[in-house]
Amino acid sequence: MGSFMLYALVKLISIAGIRTFFNRISSQNLDQIPKEGAVIFVCNHPNTMMDPLIVGSTCGRNLYFFAKSTIFNNFFTRWILNRLRVVPVYRKQDNPTQTNKNIDTFYKGYEILESGESFLIFPEGTSTGDRTLGKIKTGAARIGFGAIENNNWRLNISLVPVGLSYSNAVKFRSDVIVRYGKPIDLKSYQKEYEANKVNAVQQLTEQIETALSKLTTNVNDLAFEKIVNALELIYKKELMVDLGLDIENKTDDFSATKGLVHAVEWYCKNRPEEVEEFEVMLDRYQNRLDLLKLKDEFLDPASGSTTMAQRIRVISYIILGFPVYVYGLINNAIPYKFPRWYAKSFVHDKSVIAPTKLITGMGIFIIFYSIQIFLFAFFSGNTPLTIFYIFTLVPSGNFVLSYIHQVRNYRQHLRFLSIFYRKRIIMYELIEERQTLIQYLNNAKKAYMKIEKINPI
Repeated sequence: MGSFMLYALVKLISIAGIRTFFNRISSQNLDQIPKEGAVIFVCNHPNTMMDPLIVGSTCGRNLYFFAKSTIFNNFFTRWILNRLRVVPVYRKQDNPTQTNKNIDTFYKGYEILESGESFLIFPEGTSTGDRTLGKIKTGAARIGFGAIENNNWRLNISLVPVGLSYSNAVKFRSDVIVRYGKPIDLKSYQKEYEANKVNAVQQLTEQIETALSKLTTNVNDLAFEKIVNALELIYKKELMVDLGLDIENKTDDFSATKGLVHAVEWYCKNRPEEVEEFEVMLDRYQNRLDLLKLKDEFLDPASGSTTMAQRIRVISYIILGFPVYVYGLINNAIPYKFPRWYAKSFVHDKSVIAPTKLITGMGIFIIFYSIQIFLFAFFSGNTPLTIFYIFTLVPSGNFVLSYIHQVRNYRQHLRFLSIFYRKRIIMYELIEERQTLIQYLNNAKKAYMKIEKINPI
């Protein structure tokens, strides 16, 4: 009972943490997940600790988690992790002499599945923070087949692939899409497994890799990532409109990104000279934007011009909201700034930047808020006022984030207008460069769709 309560408490805290860290978590195809029975969730692993938190908070199942053994580095963490349903995996790259301990890991997997419960495993085995899908290991397939074989194929086990796609894996208030794939029934492999166990494990592992590839927006080569990121920024919105897709729909957004990835990979393979030409044009355009400290969105005609009514609303919001902003800043500036400073100063592995921000942020907020509440209660001596103060802490912090976003956007808008009127020739040149890029991409899109026989909607 104590372990369950600890698990439930940590789960609630984790959900609150990631819901605060990310601007939007979009969960897709939740109806694919079996509501009961043994399930193996297999997921790509781009963002270390954030990945299990996101899957665990969206899948609707209480999970066990398979994680590298190195996090079980002392008695206290072992005690905690064991009660949080974390199962150690002994990787060869960590300590080749301990891989024999994976026998216990496999038996624990069998035990979980035989009891009709679920676990999450990352078959890549490691997290790099890159937008690529690593080689898929056979562990998930071997545990699943082992459990079902031990029960004479009477055990029903579903394997559900999960794809995680981050808009920016390390940035606070970014977006993430969780896509659940169609469950794979392990019993469907019975004939193959009984004929040749090794081949069956390999076939299932390949099916997992194919599924994860379809569920993510990963690139096959990191050299393509820069181009894909740029296309998402300057071209995806126009592409979605052109194809009749809904800009606000996350499924359509995913489809558009997936299409861009495929197109970039095709061009890099079949027409590398055109890719090189485009990269030169793109670098020149982005460098000029950086020099002027402008964002591409302000040059996008689709964004539309700001009306006088909109300007009045924004200015009124900035003026009237300033006292609330100051109040929220006083209460939240240090705990908000500290995690970002700490991660920037001491963390160099991009795959652990976001988890570091989350953990240090949760810790510093708890400590800082506790001190603030104590001091407020001590000096005010008013319990109802203290309670009111407590309930204002989080909302005022959220308001600060919204206020800063509005101010930055309006400042960008003013900067754009200032440069436009002072350096009109430069702005016209920049707009022309952007139009040239868009036209180049439109021509490339038409050629690609014709060759691949893709019909626009």
